[in-house]
Amino acid sequence: MSLIYVIMGVSGSGKTTVGKALAEQLGFPFLDADDFHPQQNIAKMQAGKALNDTDRQPWLEQLNLELRKHKDTGVVLACSALKAAYRELLEKDIKIHWTHLQGDFELIQARMQLRSHFMPAALLQSQFDALEPLEQGLTLDIDSEIEFLVNMIRARYETKGPAHWGIVGMGVMGQSLALNAVDSKIRTAVYNRIAPGEELVIAKMLSKYTNPKLYGYTDWKEFTDKLTLPRKILLMIPAGKAIDAVIEELMPFLSPGDCIVDGGNSHFSDTESRIKKLQKLDIEYLGMGVSGGEEGARVGPAMMPGGSKIAYKALEPILKKIAAKDPKGNACVGYLGGGGCGHLVKTVHNGIEYAEMQLLAELYALIGLTDLPRAEFAALFKQWNSGETASYLMSIMPSILDKKEGDSYLVDLILDEAAHKGTGAWTAHTALDYGQDASIISTALNMRYHSTAQWFRDLAKPKNRKLNIVLNFEQLINGYQAARILNHLQGLRLIKAVSDAKDWQVDLAEVTRIWTDGCIIKSHLIEQLHQQLKENPNQLEAWCFAQYQQYSEALKVAVNTGISNDLALPVFSAALQFGLAINDPETTANIIQAQRDFFGAHTYKRKDKDREQNFHTDWTKP
Repeated sequence: MSLIYVIMGVSGSGKTTVGKALAEQLGFPFLDADDFHPQQNIAKMQAGKALNDTDRQPWLEQLNLELRKHKDTGVVLACSALKAAYRELLEKDIKIHWTHLQGDFELIQARMQLRSHFMPAALLQSQFDALEPLEQGLTLDIDSEIEFLVNMIRARYETKGPAHWGIVGMGVMGQSLALNAVDSKIRTAVYNRIAPGEELVIAKMLSKYTNPKLYGYTDWKEFTDKLTLPRKILLMIPAGKAIDAVIEELMPFLSPGDCIVDGGNSHFSDTESRIKKLQKLDIEYLGMGVSGGEEGARVGPAMMPGGSKIAYKALEPILKKIAAKDPKGNACVGYLGGGGCGHLVKTVHNGIEYAEMQLLAELYALIGLTDLPRAEFAALFKQWNSGETASYLMSIMPSILDKKEGDSYLVDLILDEAAHKGTGAWTAHTALDYGQDASIISTALNMRYHSTAQWFRDLAKPKNRKLNIVLNFEQLINGYQAARILNHLQGLRLIKAVSDAKDWQVDLAEVTRIWTDGCIIKSHLIEQLHQQLKENPNQLEAWCFAQYQQYSEALKVAVNTGISNDLALPVFSAALQFGLAINDPETTANIIQAQRDFFGAHTYKRKDKDREQNFHTDWTKP
């Protein structure tokens, strides 16, 4: 590997400043090519005359000899080296890492007029006329911070070997996944656009994390050139038009067989459209849900890929290394099927998460009706984070409830408006599109909408609740568990319904296995669901219903407590209503169908007749 760095460019481009900063970081000596000019060359330039090739020949040969002295120990040289022929002389019998600092003529001319140098600013145009840009090497714009330029040079040349994969988008999740990968000894190239406010994202990342397996780029060609074939590129950018824009930018730099993975929260229908489009261009496309937040991405997320099986197989060794591990030590990632199933599964995962979070909020509100001292709330939730009700979300509640700011609990100072990013709404929409009951998830979503309707809430009168209700905490947590069981049942039924409609053949046992660690909804209940689905894949409803019945009376008590104390428990209530409905052998739909037939002649079927027959009645006749 070469240890010789040459920073080239016209006079005034900042070669010396950048070269010295690079040399200091590397611990290498710095050489300024101007110091090696013979006196006659200096005198000629001082007289306002440009050097010709004959003048430069001995100078370049001397510089080559100097560089050879340092080929095993390292050196940084700042040199104009404007022509390709000059660079050939400098590189005789040695290998050089070239960096060209390019910039606007007016900017460089202004710089030269402010400095004292033997080459006058009047000769600058002759240098621009002679300049032959690098065909290979690194070209950087001088209108950047020194820190950025130095780190881009180091990122380009200090690493060994091509990158195993690339990640586009260095937001919180992208950076965390990249660091997870390099910690797992996976050579990783990262890319981030240069846009207002993002100019130094890559430079700062490389300055902070000096792992030699991490390569940073802001140029598409340099980024894609660093990747092994077939290229494997993970997009960690916002869903929607941004994904399509990045794919368009990437396409000129890709080859048939390359793989693109969308690791964001895209809608599954968009993923399906992109798969079809890219198949025609021989590009493999994978839609992959990634869960676990910043911490999960950094130490091991749960990942839900669907789409091109070829792309998954190419990425599988990498994904398995960076994924969380299930209770048996297997990676929390696995191919789920074709089309957009990976993103559909992640969407429903997030819908389940919405309801789980709302249930915990309502559980907290119920406890607030009792005379339990506020200081003991956290301990109660810590106690509940074991056995049947253990979960990641339950585990974070003690820290949230104990956190103080001065004498106040911080959670009491947080404005009661809950944000969302759209996946909860997608879950509700998808349930409606496929005729599935997702009432628990939909209610949790509606409460987030309600929380932001401040104008409406201002109409409400303050409640003077009696805060000494006696509640059986064991019964309370049992009611919470009953609601959770039905929440997960609705989510898994929705995944199966969409999978069946699209013939994705998604294995719910594999979905729940992936969810056992690394994701926000990991829990003891998920582990139980996985075990049941693995052993009895066709008994999901029966098992959930049997579990629910153990706790159904406790759920009624919780809801009745809320009602009798004017406390809204919308998700507890939605779960109870769903539970009551599935526990009733008959529904009230006969009245609905009679009404439809009355005003629209929509017909109806009869219990005492063949189900294939349709009937209509003139309801106005006696």
